Amino acid sequence: MRLTMGDRTFDSVATSKKSGQTKCGRTSIEDVTLRKFWGHSYATAVVDVSQKASRDPEIFVDKIIQFTPIHSSTIKGTGFFGKVGRFSYDTYNKLAASVHLSTVGRKVIAVFFIEDLRSGIPLWSPVSLGSGNRTVNGENINFEGKSVNDSHAEITARRGLRRFLWKQLRIVTGKETNSMLFDVVLEETPDGKYKLNHKVRVHLFISTAPCGDSAIFPIAEATESNEHAVAHNPTMENEKQGLLRSKMESGQGTNPTSVSEDPLTIDGIMMGHQRLKTMSCSDKVSRWNILGLQGCLLSEFLEPVYLSSLTLGCLYHHGHLSRAVCCRYNDIPLPPPYKLNHPLLGCVPGQEADRELGKTNETSMNWCAGDEKVEALDGCRGRCAKGVISRLARVSILKEYAEFTGSECKDYNKVKEGIAGYCEAKDVYNKFVKEKNYGVWIKKPAC
Repeated sequence: MRLTMGDRTFDSVATSKKSGQTKCGRTSIEDVTLRKFWGHSYATAVVDVSQKASRDPEIFVDKIIQFTPIHSSTIKGTGFFGKVGRFSYDTYNKLAASVHLSTVGRKVIAVFFIEDLRSGIPLWSPVSLGSGNRTVNGENINFEGKSVNDSHAEITARRGLRRFLWKQLRIVTGKETNSMLFDVVLEETPDGKYKLNHKVRVHLFISTAPCGDSAIFPIAEATESNEHAVAHNPTMENEKQGLLRSKMESGQGTNPTSVSEDPLTIDGIMMGHQRLKTMSCSDKVSRWNILGLQGCLLSEFLEPVYLSSLTLGCLYHHGHLSRAVCCRYNDIPLPPPYKLNHPLLGCVPGQEADRELGKTNETSMNWCAGDEKVEALDGCRGRCAKGVISRLARVSILKEYAEFTGSECKDYNKVKEGIAGYCEAKDVYNKFVKEKNYGVWIKKPAC
């Protein structure tokens, strides 16, 4: 079913004509409504750089958008989680305002934002956004790190967050001038490293449950959240819950991993003898709550950065989500400064999850604070238009590290192996999941 309004097209796949018409109509109304909110929700500084929006598959919006920090009390929404949802969708809509909907891939969105309490009032600023829900196809993967293997929204948003943290490091060390509308969020530690200021918090919004362990329950069991219930109460009812799961190539579901399965090989993937597998988003979010959001390379200079809250737009079940993103690791013996982090969990009130049939758009959008443009890439190809390497690819991340350190680094894996503290904590994680019979973390082969 397809509905056209002006130059915008809204598609839906449904089990009946009536259901399809309803979904198309609802999507169009939501789009118009959000775009009205765009002009009235909160102040931004917008600078026009072009009178014509690009329609090339590699899309850049025609405006540079600086988000002014906003007092959370001025955001419309019911409670904390309602405000998070409204704030996140407003952020998405501002960035996507001049991008054609059918190209953006709006199936899933994820937004990282900071809450700055240093002035005595809670000021919210978005720092990274991602959209999409595809992984690269085996024939398009690049084993030298030139392709983005996982373009699910929360994964690209987290890579954008790491780019934001690199920018913050350059600012705090005097390598770059601060052009953002808020003060630098990092501070130096006594041992010469840096950490997130103790009055700055990092929050994450995802428009639906991360694929994998947090999403393996019937939609009818989805519940509302209670923002006053801070303690976690994980659901552990059978041996299938808590298992590590992987996304399948050319599929949109996940399967449990096994310690007995053969490791992925370059020739096996390229010749089609093996299907490419990518770890589920639930498993990746859970590792962020163990190893930190900053990842390996940043951990050489930065102490672990942990989530303060995780809000879902829909498909929320506290027991399954808390188990999947943290509580299945309750007794993991991590070396300091690493810890098991238990973020506040919740859902935007009044949202219902629909069972949508059919595949979604391949395009994934990403942005982080300080960027002059929004980047879009083909999630199945792992690259931008005309084969351009994304700023989220591993080679781009390695370039950030090399420029900051002034070194000539060419081997991403060798650099990671030299960062002892992070690797020690990761080894503890890998040993723990094997001992618990959760499965194995699947690694992609490298040249």
